[in-house]
Amino acid sequence: MSRKWMRACAPWFLATVLGTVAAAEPAAYQPNPAAARADVPADYQWRPEHLFATVEAWEQELAAASAELPRLGEYAGRLAESSETLLGCLEQISTLRVRLMKAYTWASTRYDADQSVDENKVRKGRIEMMLPTFGQTVAFVEPEILAMDQAVIDRFLADNEQLRVYAHYLRNVRRLKDHTLSPGEEKILALTGNVTAVPGEVHEAMLNVDIEFPKLVDEQGSETPLTLTGFSRYRSSPVYNVRRQAQEAFFGTLRKYENTLATSLDGAAKAHIMNKEARGYASCLEAALDPDDISTRAYEMLIETVNANLPRSLHKYISLRRKVLGLDDKVRFANLYNQLVGEIEENYPYEQARGMILAGLRPLGPDYLARIGKGLDPTNGWIDVYPNANKRGGAYSSGAARDVHPYVLHNYDNSLDAVMTTAHEFGHSLHSVYSNESQPPVYSGYTTFLAEVASTCNEALLLDHLLATTQDTPARLNLLNQRLESIRLTIFRQTLFAEFEKRFHEHAESGELLTAAWLNATYRDLVQRYYGPDYELGENDEVEWAFIPHFYYNFYVFSYATGLTSGLSLASQIERGGQKVADRYIDNLLKAGSCAPPLEILRKAGVDLETPQPILDMIDTFERTVDEFDREWTKLQAERAKVGATKQAKKA
Repeated sequence: MSRKWMRACAPWFLATVLGTVAAAEPAAYQPNPAAARADVPADYQWRPEHLFATVEAWEQELAAASAELPRLGEYAGRLAESSETLLGCLEQISTLRVRLMKAYTWASTRYDADQSVDENKVRKGRIEMMLPTFGQTVAFVEPEILAMDQAVIDRFLADNEQLRVYAHYLRNVRRLKDHTLSPGEEKILALTGNVTAVPGEVHEAMLNVDIEFPKLVDEQGSETPLTLTGFSRYRSSPVYNVRRQAQEAFFGTLRKYENTLATSLDGAAKAHIMNKEARGYASCLEAALDPDDISTRAYEMLIETVNANLPRSLHKYISLRRKVLGLDDKVRFANLYNQLVGEIEENYPYEQARGMILAGLRPLGPDYLARIGKGLDPTNGWIDVYPNANKRGGAYSSGAARDVHPYVLHNYDNSLDAVMTTAHEFGHSLHSVYSNESQPPVYSGYTTFLAEVASTCNEALLLDHLLATTQDTPARLNLLNQRLESIRLTIFRQTLFAEFEKRFHEHAESGELLTAAWLNATYRDLVQRYYGPDYELGENDEVEWAFIPHFYYNFYVFSYATGLTSGLSLASQIERGGQKVADRYIDNLLKAGSCAPPLEILRKAGVDLETPQPILDMIDTFERTVDEFDREWTKLQAERAKVGATKQAKKA
């Protein structure tokens, strides 16, 4: 994209933000997934030393936290003694949890930056061993709270103002009474934490380190290694043969490991079944959602509503892709991720992305802009910008170190998608910043159900801004394509994943083994149903399930779909209502953490997900965008044909 859109911005913005950004722009670094970590500019790497200055400092904190752990056990059997005893226990638990998460963040940032370094892996493993020990040590707390008479708790809350901070927590514990075990049983269940995490860790290690993908010939004709992080770029390459190579090499390689990867997924499902059975839930789905106070109906309603509207939404979009790409055959994977407007050359250096994001998020107000501007500046140490060899794939934001700042992992590749991903992850980061500042530790973390709302609201605001400031038809088509792909990937694809996750858990719950053959067939059927009659799967495409880490996250994926649905709604409301609505969103959602039931938090922010209407509104938006793209593209083709005919006539 050109910088013409920048000239339309307010003068104060150009002076105070873009001028600073431009001055910091690096001269020539090009993202390279195969680069050594040492070759990535240091100013674009995050700063674990903001957590602990040295390895020795981390070791000292780990030893001190380990020594503190047994002292929590001294409260066992005493919580009903007095409000002071109950408060002391809960406060010490919160304090130690904060310390442990800070230590965990340090270890994970070092490991995720280069997973081939054994020392990083060992340190991360050590803190991961401590977390279940922490859970085991405090396993007595909730059973003891449940054993107390409600009248005693009410008296404690009336008598002790400081304890009232924990009123919502205590209510939520009582809500889960039927699914909370005895102290001894809770301790045993906590001890399984390291074991139940193994399938996901095996999956991550195999894909990020052990599995070696073949080389492919890139757009310049050079042979280059295909990596896990590089796959996302090559599958959307403007060159069809590069996309086809990436598809065949990536899925063909996964096919060789499908039985091992099926076994690891089966292990994850078994861990979820164990938790379901131990806690007395009817299904793994119910066991995963109930702690966040979400009914299974919300999950099922998403799947049902999306499925009922596939012909007018996703099927219609696939038909549009077939038309625009001029395909005689059906759309296949190699034509699913590439830009529909091929003549748009994407090159958005990270510094340009910073300016774009700050301009797009201006409706959220000066306080939000100041905070996100600080995080986007890589010299402040929040973000690890570029890919490198053995770096964890994808992107995430971690706000677990509440007394420092969030840490954002990225694999920025100068694409428009990378720009949108940056806005997305910093939506998470600002959610963490506001909730950490506004809530005590017990409520500062937001629930899974709310996790994707702030991130997708940022994406929607940025894209709306770019569309509003772009007149060039090919550029507008590129942005419309970005919106279509954002909704396809974040709502339709994640809903497909949610349905697949529900089905493989149900299969495992019935006593069946999750075999590669069953997983392949189930996934193939779902992909074909979701994408419709104009789509055709390739030979190995059905093994894509083996690539998705979210299937190990215990029914997390549906929150992407509900999150984007909510984010689109909130972005539209903020654009229409101005600062007052932005403040409502910041005050009632970003600052709320988990201080109330998530559906209530979302409703106060402006979205009611207890009805299908927000999902239907999103589908309407998607369908309108398909139609708008079709109209503008058809008009552009007619104009080009007219120009071509005129040139031909002049030649004649």
